[in-house]
Amino acid sequence: MDKKDFDDKISDAAKSILSYCLNRTSNRFDAEDLAQDIIFELCKSAENLRNDAAFYGFMWSVAGNVYKQWCRKKKNTDIQLVEEVTNYDDVKDDYQLNLLRRELSILSEQYRKAVILYYIENKSCKQISDILSVSESMVKYLLFKSRQILKEGITMERTYGEQSYNPRELSILYWGNGKKSYCKTLEKRLAQNIIFACYNDRLTAEQISLELGVSLPYIEDILKELCEYEILKLNGKKYYTNIVILTREMDVEISNKTARLKENIADSLQNVIESRNLSNSQAWLSVCCILYKAIFEKLQGRVSPEIPENKFGENCIVWAVEKGSNSMRNKGFSFGVSNTENENGDRVQFFDFSVNGEMVHHSFYTSQSLTNVFVDIAKGKTDFTSEFDKAIVAELVQKGYVLNTDEKLSVNVPVFTKSEFDIFIGSFADVIDIVEQNAESIMKTAAKIIRNYIPVHLKNLSADMAYFRIFEDAISMPVGMLAERKILYPYSGQGVLPTTYVLLNE
Repeated sequence: MDKKDFDDKISDAAKSILSYCLNRTSNRFDAEDLAQDIIFELCKSAENLRNDAAFYGFMWSVAGNVYKQWCRKKKNTDIQLVEEVTNYDDVKDDYQLNLLRRELSILSEQYRKAVILYYIENKSCKQISDILSVSESMVKYLLFKSRQILKEGITMERTYGEQSYNPRELSILYWGNGKKSYCKTLEKRLAQNIIFACYNDRLTAEQISLELGVSLPYIEDILKELCEYEILKLNGKKYYTNIVILTREMDVEISNKTARLKENIADSLQNVIESRNLSNSQAWLSVCCILYKAIFEKLQGRVSPEIPENKFGENCIVWAVEKGSNSMRNKGFSFGVSNTENENGDRVQFFDFSVNGEMVHHSFYTSQSLTNVFVDIAKGKTDFTSEFDKAIVAELVQKGYVLNTDEKLSVNVPVFTKSEFDIFIGSFADVIDIVEQNAESIMKTAAKIIRNYIPVHLKNLSADMAYFRIFEDAISMPVGMLAERKILYPYSGQGVLPTTYVLLNE
């Protein structure tokens, strides 16, 4: 056969050779390498071919020989887990042993236990039957099926996923009432990476194991817990995440597209502070009152979502935020808001920012007695006789919530009657409207972006997630901007507490 005829036949057969290689390797890269090796050998041996009609027989013979050599080079030989292999120690080759260990690490629980008991611990089928509480025929089936799975897996190339070397870290957020039963599980880094792995892709337990680079025995219990709490769902053999994750990528897009709206809120608050020449404490109080009225009373009153009931009877919603997002929490601008009342309807209102030190509202929220004594002092009632009340007064003084000057007690926060507060908050009406309008625009923009990022089965939650983000976007961010502009300064410990006030019910 002359060179031109040979080259033409090789060119015509190239696709068939590649197809042959694709059917015998685990990925296209290996297939292309093998195909090149076969074509190289054909070219080397072309002079031995005298009959054109024998070309294809010759080609497949060379292909078979090259493939066998390639297999030996790759050491991709099967471990025959047949009945004759009666002990794990029978596998002598280190490479094969490592492959076997790898496949055992991602074998599902029941199959794995049967294999370990039979091949490693040398238990009989009868003993395994008793240990696993299944019939002997089921044990034999598990061993037979396991051998098939292991044999198939050993001949495959396995690739660990990105999370095996680049694990994710999430902040788990909770809104509602209840015991937060699953929050402890979700604090585990492994649980967080499982829900992240299954967020956009539905994965089997074995696929999750490979994505995380963690053997299946270490994640099986967490998978069960996450399914019990309905954080994960199981469809057939595949798991998928049942809560929204706000990723860094999503956060960047929302931040970029809402930046001007957040600046509008910060600008309007700055204008109030500067036009009225407010002190730092007055500025903090005014900002908190404006934000509370605009976001919590006006906007929340119109758009607050209905919180679903979970399987434990708790009305709550859980979601996650990927750490490293553009969050003011990391800069000390996380906040807590709440109020407590006495039996007369007198209220202590809190709007705490962590940049100002200890979150005040935690102390009051867990103690009605603290609120009662604090409001009494705000009203000028300071003749406490019981030792219990005196101990509370001492605690309030020690924490700086109450001042004891010349043996006269007074609260270290502004005190308003209802009519006084209505006049005070009414003076900010125009700014409150600006804040509410911009906050609503932020929420609508965020909802559209979130909808584009989250899985189909969670898209109905996009508006709710935008609502829960609004407290970060329309409160923490603008307040952080004011601090960066040196319009607001952290509380120094001197003067009245800047973000707490008493509202007396006349």
